Amino acid sequence: MKKLLPLLLLCLAVASASAQDFKPYFSNNINFGMSYTNGQFRQSNLGSNDNDLDFLGLQFNYIGLVHLSPKVAVGAGTGIRHLVSVGDYWEDWYDYDDFDFIHSYFSVPLYAHAQFRFMDRKVSPFLNTSLGYHFRVGESENNGGSRYNATSEVSSISSGLLGSVQAGVSIHVGRRFNIMAGPYFEYRQATLQRNITDYASSSMMPIVIENDLNLFEAGLKVGFAF
Repeated sequence: MKKLLPLLLLCLAVASASAQDFKPYFSNNINFGMSYTNGQFRQSNLGSNDNDLDFLGLQFNYIGLVHLSPKVAVGAGTGIRHLVSVGDYWEDWYDYDDFDFIHSYFSVPLYAHAQFRFMDRKVSPFLNTSLGYHFRVGESENNGGSRYNATSEVSSISSGLLGSVQAGVSIHVGRRFNIMAGPYFEYRQATLQRNITDYASSSMMPIVIENDLNLFEAGLKVGFAF
């Protein structure tokens, strides 16, 4: 026990000296993600037999980080989110089997970001967390039809809160160049708004339908830092 105490004190002294020698620095972080996203309505949706939406997603992120220590960095990020709807929700809504709708949505996020490396080594597990807001930057206008009917729709997914977490492996390639990869989960709040015009109707007045959404996104991100 007496021999272990000087060894422990020596380790603490080395760790303290290493922390004092570290100089904070700034890094640019870029990553790309591919995902499956499930959108769940926050209230009952009377117009469809289905109460959720399915999307395939792509995202790009730029994050500026200040490294406070070899293991901890904080900063802010932005990027773009792109969702493309899949599944049969729209056919359920219109009650036709031969509608052909493609819905595509874009938003831009702004968020605070924190990164944690668990070991100060060439290869280390890491954990990223983000919290912020995403802003709608467009809407998709979709035209579909069937042998019974013709319908056009303008749909959009509104802005809302955003939170995400990613775990994975970070690899030092150079002095400050890192490659990072791992699965991620992201939650976003939004409202789906649909303006539907039925050209077979005598009034041809658009119907406006709004549904609050919880978007749950899971996928894989790959990126690098320099």
